Formats: sequence, structure tokens, C-alpha cells
Amino acid sequence: MKFQIEGSRTKVMIVREPIAGEIEITKAEVMRVTDCPSVEDGDSTAWYDHVGEAIEEGAKFKIVQLEIEEPDEMESDQPAALLIHSVEWS
Repeated sequence: MKFQIEGSRTKVMIVREPIAGEIEITKAEVMRVTDCPSVEDGDSTAWYDHVGEAIEEGAKFKIVQLEIEEPDEMESDQPAALLIHSVEWS
């Protein structure tokens, strides 16, 4: 059986790009996001170990310098792009 339909289809392209560079983030921002102490065992630089976690949790930071590798240069068996389809009916 064939049917006539109307609606819209949304396509979202998600591209995974390896990046490398330099950011600026404050100790206060890392502490705010991760709840890490300002000093651990007398070490006032221990918060450095929490920067990655802070970024993953949405900390605010400034990009100073960024290099983006082209997806076709990636050495990975994962796809560089993922196409997501959604359909809405009216």
C-alpha cells in the first residue's frame, strides 16, 4: 500500500575533529566546576590535574591557539562524521 506523506526531515551532521592547542582557564573556574580544593597536601598546583575534568563538565575557558586536523587524516577506525536523521510529521 502506498501513502502520500507531508512533513519535514532534519539532518544533523556531527563531525569529530581531533584538535590540539592552548587554552586559558582560571584556578577559580576549575575549582567551581570540579569542587577540587585550592591546595592538596600542600601543593597549590594540584588543581592542574582537574583541568580536563573541568572542561568536560562545561567550564568556561578561552582558546588561545587551536589546530584542527582534517577528518580524512585521522588514524582511527571510527567514522569522522555521523549523520543523524529525524522525521517530523505534520
